[in-house]
Amino acid sequence: MRRWSFLWIVWAFAMSATGCASRRPALLPPAKSYLRVTESSNHVVSLDVSVRTFARTNGPGPAVRLVAVTHLGDAGYYAGLQRLLDAQSLVLFEGVGAKDKRFMSGHDDDAYSLQPALARALGLRFQLETIDYSGSNFVNSDLTLPQLQRVLESGPNADAGQLGDLMQLMDGSSWMGGFVRLGLKFIESTPTLRATVRLAMIETLGAVEVDLGDSKAVPAELKQLMEVLIGERNKTVIDDLRRSVVAKGRRYPAGIAVFYGAGHMVDLEKRLDRDLGYRPIAEEWREAFSVDPAAAGLSAAEVKFARDMVRTQLRMLNGK
Repeated sequence: MRRWSFLWIVWAFAMSATGCASRRPALLPPAKSYLRVTESSNHVVSLDVSVRTFARTNGPGPAVRLVAVTHLGDAGYYAGLQRLLDAQSLVLFEGVGAKDKRFMSGHDDDAYSLQPALARALGLRFQLETIDYSGSNFVNSDLTLPQLQRVLESGPNADAGQLGDLMQLMDGSSWMGGFVRLGLKFIESTPTLRATVRLAMIETLGAVEVDLGDSKAVPAELKQLMEVLIGERNKTVIDDLRRSVVAKGRRYPAGIAVFYGAGHMVDLEKRLDRDLGYRPIAEEWREAFSVDPAAAGLSAAEVKFARDMVRTQLRMLNGK
C-alpha cells in the first residue's frame, strides 16, 4: 500500500432541527466546513460537528437536515444524535453495501477493525457500535460494494487495488495495517500519548476546509479515491432525496435527515441547493469529543508541538 502521512490516516477517519415557521425564515450562508475546533477558558479543546436544517425555496417540501457525524465520539454525543434521528420521519444513512441493517449494528467480536480499535485506544466510542439503525425510518442511501469497485476502476487514474488496499488497512491485514494496529495498542496504554493523538485529530479535522481535489500535494490516485468516496456516493443521496421530496402522497411532518460523515456535507449542501432548491435556515453545533491537555499531563510545549505538527502537514496539503 502507498505510504501516506499521519495526516492522511487521521483525515480518513473523518471519512468516516427545526420545523416550519409561519413566515419565510432568513437564509444562512453556505457552510465552509461542518467541523470546528473550540477551546474553553480552562483550555479544554473540543471538536464540534454541525447539524444544518434546510428549507425548499423553489416549491413545497419537507425540512431536510444534514446531520454530520464523526465516526468516533463520546457516548453522550451519539446519544444526542440518536434522539434527533429517531424523531425524523426518514433517515437516509451512510453505509457502503449496508442494504441489510444487520451490517450496520452487528459485528464479530473476534474480528479486528481499525475504527473500533482506534476508538478504544482514544477512550471513545465507534459510531456503528453505538447508533441504533433498526428503526423503520432508517433507510440506507449509499453505493453497493460492486458499484463502488466499478466506479473506482473506471476513472482516468483507475487502480483496481485501491479499494482492496483501503480494506486491508482497515482490517489490519496489510503491513501498514499491522503497524497501525501495534501503534494503537501503545496509544491505549499511554495516557499522555492518547491525549496527544486526540488533540492532533481534533486540530486536523477542525482545520481541514480545503478542497482536496484542488490540492497540488494530493496524489492523483488519492484524489480519485476521495472523489468517489464523496462525490459519487453523494449523488446517490441526492437521487434518493429527490424521490422522497417529489413523491406524491407522502408526508414528512418531522422532516428528513441525511446522516453522513462530516466530510460529505459541504458537497451535499451544494447539491441540495443546485439540484433540489434547498437552502440552509438553521444550524446547531454538537460536541463530538474533547481533550483536557493539562489533566492528561501534557505540558504547554507538548501541546504546541502537536499543533505545529498538524499545521505543518496542512501547509503541505495546500502545497505551501
